[in-house]
Amino acid sequence: MQQHMKVKELVAAARMAASDLPPAAAQLMREVATRLDVTFVALSEALDQRVTLMAENEILRGEKTP
Repeated sequence: MQQHMKVKELVAAARMAASDLPPAAAQLMREVATRLDVTFVALSEALDQRVTLMAENEILRGEKTP
């Protein structure tokens, strides 16, 4: 396994590894991978919203011209 993987790569690797595990462990691995994927998407969206809101706030305060 690589030293550092991106989230999407880690999720894909976890799902692939699940096929080699016993059923209960495989289900747990798939659930962890799914939750990591969903959490990463939510965090990415929140960060994008933060950047947008900061830019809008600067415009409203007159700190930046549109």
